[in-house]
Amino acid sequence: MASIHELKEKPHWSYSALQCYLTCPMKYKFRYVDDAPVERTCSALPFGRAFHAALSERARVGMDLKLSDTKDIFADFFKVETDAAENLRYKANETFDSLLNTGFDMLAVTLENWQDDFAVKSVAESFSVTVQGLWRPLIGEFDCVVSDGSETTIVDWKTASSKWPQGKADRDLQASAFCYAYKQIHGTNPVFRFDVITKTKQPSINSHYTIRTQDELDRFEFIARKIEKAVNAELFFPNENIINCAECPYADRCKKATWKGD
Repeated sequence: MASIHELKEKPHWSYSALQCYLTCPMKYKFRYVDDAPVERTCSALPFGRAFHAALSERARVGMDLKLSDTKDIFADFFKVETDAAENLRYKANETFDSLLNTGFDMLAVTLENWQDDFAVKSVAESFSVTVQGLWRPLIGEFDCVVSDGSETTIVDWKTASSKWPQGKADRDLQASAFCYAYKQIHGTNPVFRFDVITKTKQPSINSHYTIRTQDELDRFEFIARKIEKAVNAELFFPNENIINCAECPYADRCKKATWKGD
């Protein structure tokens, strides 16, 4: 299978693109249709990428990779990611160093509760599958796939500002998309596990398990088809609310486009 970077070179759908349209169709237009330059990059983006990189290496290497090594990997990737970020914006009372230390604390909690050393089947496994009714393939990357011999679980690492509420995983589109892809490839329905690590003064890690029934996978197909149909019809409009707009990388462009009636 080609790498995720190679897969992105051809027309495709991804969970991120589908979720972006559901969140705000205008943001989807700016990002995926216009390829507009970002006005700001929230610090959470490079932080999350660096944290993922560190955990990916821990999953690949196993117990031989110590906490100090994992912290070094995180620090190196965080520096690279922040340097590459366009118009990087930190939140109030946030700095590079404070986030670095927060990341170290989060890694310590994560590794202390690590549960997959003897179960890892793959790390950063890319995929490309056909979704019935879509003109483009669905691509993505499983953070980690583990198995206890009888059950296969897709693991996805998330950093979050607070703990997830119960039931959130059961409604999450990513779990639907990734379980759909895994079943297309392997013919079996996996368990999906979100490991949510909180970016707080006292970090915590909580695992949220979920599964998808065939009806729910069919519903994912339906949603994906409707989104593609809407995009092809150029149905783009802003979904204005405090959550969507507060850190949107296209906020200024959106105001101008909406005012002009574009």
